[in-house]
Amino acid sequence: MTTTGPKLIGFAKSRAFRCLWMLEEIGIPYQFIHSLPQSPQVLKYNPLGKVPIFVEEDGFVLYESGAIVTYLGDKYRDTSSNRDSDRNLLLVPRAGTKERGLYDQTMSVIQSELDSQGLWIHRKHEVMGEHFTYIPDAVTHAKKYFNKTNRVLIQQLKDNNNNSGSDGGGGPYLLGSNFTAVDIMYVHCLNWSKTIGWDNKWNDDETIKQYMELCMTRSAFQKASSIKDKDHSSKL
Repeated sequence: MTTTGPKLIGFAKSRAFRCLWMLEEIGIPYQFIHSLPQSPQVLKYNPLGKVPIFVEEDGFVLYESGAIVTYLGDKYRDTSSNRDSDRNLLLVPRAGTKERGLYDQTMSVIQSELDSQGLWIHRKHEVMGEHFTYIPDAVTHAKKYFNKTNRVLIQQLKDNNNNSGSDGGGGPYLLGSNFTAVDIMYVHCLNWSKTIGWDNKWNDDETIKQYMELCMTRSAFQKASSIKDKDHSSKL
């Protein structure tokens, strides 16, 4: 994080953390501008009033965390820091490949099902019920749907682990041997679910525990987390 380069607008204790992590993985200079949803700074760039927002130095604006991390992975795929240290693989697979198809599919499941139909319903109708109406039944069903969707993703991880070292291209991550932006999205959702007590169905699963440790010990995650801690301590 610097005072030059493109801007990431939002607050770290939000989906903006996904973009912070991605930016740290890529290693480019960027500015992090603390702004809350529906603030004038946010509405200037996103008529929906939501964060995160990514603003290029030439004025190009992008919002929605999945779109931002994918854009960054595509744009900076040829930088040396956007590669696995051992396998020289990419954070976002190239368009038109089977790997990209699986990436897009997994990204869609995480955003549209795990997040929007699960975690966001809890936040909307319990945490922010004063604004959106408290609907306990909706939250109960959202938790069940979260667990149903998460079982599919956990099985995807286990299938990859079982195929590790074979011609099946398996490995410890959601797409196999390569850490990608969908892992960033998934780990953020898992940590979010822990903060609201929705982790009882998966917190003892050895595959998930090893996966979380593998992802969260990455230096980019640690750097992004330090930004998050500073942001949280400011109580803004």
